[in-house]
Amino acid sequence: MRSEVEASAMAEVAGIWAAYGVDDGAVRLVVAFADDRAKHLAAGALGSIQFVDGVPRPAIVMYPEAIDALVSSATVAGLNERQLTIKLRDLIVGRVFGRALAHEIGHYLLRSRGHSDTGLMRPLQFTNELVGEDRRLFALSADQATQLRSVLAQITRVDNRS
Repeated sequence: MRSEVEASAMAEVAGIWAAYGVDDGAVRLVVAFADDRAKHLAAGALGSIQFVDGVPRPAIVMYPEAIDALVSSATVAGLNERQLTIKLRDLIVGRVFGRALAHEIGHYLLRSRGHSDTGLMRPLQFTNELVGEDRRLFALSADQATQLRSVLAQITRVDNRS
């Protein structure tokens, strides 16, 4: 992954989760890349997280080829992929990657496979929203925010006992 893409992705993840008091030291997760999505995943999956006995594993798999394909098919500010500068393309790929990664982190933090009708935890995101500037479209619902506070409180209690 190009350093510019990585920086954009990490800024996006941090920007989404900072609104809920989650910083980059809150949990440790492994993020791996895979060329192909597992057969059981939806065709549009940009990332995935495995659950074992209802508990999320601390490992996320991202699919950069799927993210690249999505960005290649998108129109950004009226420009198609061939019209984007390398710098702008890196920013957009990182933005999409970060939003998809933030979604998978949401499954881990919320301890849930569940999805919502809107926001970050919607199962399928619209391409124009993934590539667009408005990060507010990737928020948690009020119920999810409450659930997150509960999980974070549990994590803090366990950490304080160690």
